[in-house]
Amino acid sequence: MTLPTHADIARRSNTFVFGKGPQTLLCAHGFCSQQRMFRHQVRDFHFRATHRIVTYDLAGFGQSDPQLWSAQRHARLEGYAEDMLRLIDELDLHDITLLGASMSAMVGVLAALQRPERFKALVFIGASPRYLDDGAYIGGFRQADVDAFYDLVRLQHDWAAALSSMMLNQPASWALHDVIDDISAVRVDVVRVVARAIFQSDYRSLLAQVRQPVLITQTCADRVVPVSVGHYLQQTLPKAQLTFMPGAGHLPNFTEPDVFNHTLRTFLASVEAMNSSSLTQ
Repeated sequence: MTLPTHADIARRSNTFVFGKGPQTLLCAHGFCSQQRMFRHQVRDFHFRATHRIVTYDLAGFGQSDPQLWSAQRHARLEGYAEDMLRLIDELDLHDITLLGASMSAMVGVLAALQRPERFKALVFIGASPRYLDDGAYIGGFRQADVDAFYDLVRLQHDWAAALSSMMLNQPASWALHDVIDDISAVRVDVVRVVARAIFQSDYRSLLAQVRQPVLITQTCADRVVPVSVGHYLQQTLPKAQLTFMPGAGHLPNFTEPDVFNHTLRTFLASVEAMNSSSLTQ
């Protein structure tokens, strides 16, 4: 699909549209990543037949316009939600199922709460509404942990290796070197600002307001998001189902694509069945 001439944010976000289906899969990658992390979903002929698949690079990452990123606007995830909504408007996207990886899961929540009529369902990949521990809530990190990471970034000392280890939690095979390359390519000033936007955020109070069906996916060996967070999301979101993927790491759609795609197809079919049932009642 050729982007409309007025689609400024879409062009600056290096947006691609694949497939010709009547519905939309909007793929939003995570921290220090880029849209190629969804290549196994883009290549799936089933998804191409039933959906338009939209991929883009978030501000500050991948091949997005460097001038699109703002240290002020993107110091909170709300800035990324604004970008997502502008892209949705420019491309006139409807019946959206969002594939939100890591930080983009909560970006999707923010966008869906503002424009619920555009979103049909949400799919979380390694999502967390809060990364820091808080009383009985186990987010997986103490403030001292993230402060240590901030120091690595500030000193420009092995921060990329530390982040790669957290995200993969397994030896880096040839196929996983894309993840390492994507992390290493990000500007340090972007990492410094967006890391704080993520690790200091707390969106737990918004979860009960989400009305779309949500599929929560993560591995049981994710050093960024412990299994307790997946269970918390399932218990707090009104219409959620939780599926643990095999393998390890923070990117199951990329590292376990066959299982992830099968799970996604099953979820999309269940959403269609629910919608058909509600129309006949």
